[in-house]
Amino acid sequence: MITRRGALTGILAAGLGTALAGCTRKDSSPTSTIVDGDLITIGLTYIPNIQFSPFYVATKERMFDAENVRVELRHHGQQEEVFGALLKGKEQVVFASADEAMVAASTKKGVKGQSLATFATAYQTYPIEVMGLKPAADLSALKGASLGIPGHYGSSYYAALAAIHQAGLTEKDVTLVDIGYTQLTALTTGKVDFIMGFRNNELVQLKAQGTKVTSLPISDASSPQLVGPSLVDRSDSGPDKSVLARIATVMQKAEEAIVADPQIALDATAEHVPALADKKQQQAARGVLESTMEMWKKSGKPSVAVDQKAFTRMGKFLQRAGVIEEPPANPVLSLL
Repeated sequence: MITRRGALTGILAAGLGTALAGCTRKDSSPTSTIVDGDLITIGLTYIPNIQFSPFYVATKERMFDAENVRVELRHHGQQEEVFGALLKGKEQVVFASADEAMVAASTKKGVKGQSLATFATAYQTYPIEVMGLKPAADLSALKGASLGIPGHYGSSYYAALAAIHQAGLTEKDVTLVDIGYTQLTALTTGKVDFIMGFRNNELVQLKAQGTKVTSLPISDASSPQLVGPSLVDRSDSGPDKSVLARIATVMQKAEEAIVADPQIALDATAEHVPALADKKQQQAARGVLESTMEMWKKSGKPSVAVDQKAFTRMGKFLQRAGVIEEPPANPVLSLL
């Protein structure tokens, strides 16, 4: 989960060379203005939360300093636009979902999108799935059912469309219901048959309550249709690519350190979230962290690799689904 709207209240290849090799800023890109020694503000798209623990660990353990990168973390306000501060130059990097970045960068109604590109992918597994309380073998169970989404926008909406497409259905076969951010209540009270929920949010909460829940991925893991939480910057200007490469390096090192010792994530997050002093809150955060760590992994190890083929599939899917008219020419920023 990394949306400012849907996050849980109170609560990111084997080697980096491989990770960066998957990233495709061309030499012809506009000259960057942020170089070594300049302050990099990284936007985090919600209030302080365990999901941002790699950033907290990296700053606490001075991992950015070790890479000669000056970093300041900035949490977004609840009503703040995801890419607003980045596009205004108040941030140089933002931790946001790559599908939302692609939509914002794409042509819509003949108008060229914003200059955004992904340079590292934090979640190697897309976090949003179809969840229900009744047994379901596969996504075909959506036919004739009601599916709750926050609204017809953002990652949950795109994930719903991907799930419908994967099931071989159309939007006419499924009733999409705008339920705001009341997924748990809407599902447990029977307002909807299914919801689009985060594996490290709604699924964790339902299981903690002892609720039997079915959770279905929106696409085959070997050929994902959407890309989730990532590091995004401006494709027309911004930090020098060598600086971005070192930020990606730090993110992978922080993930690796947390997987080796999850307690350092809880300790670092507690400095930003005083509520974690409460044992119940800490237990809940640990559950979210455990689920999140699994999504950082590729081939069993934390990775920030960018899968160019996944971005190509995502662009084609979003275009086919009518979300965008034309994908951006370069949704991925090369760090090589």
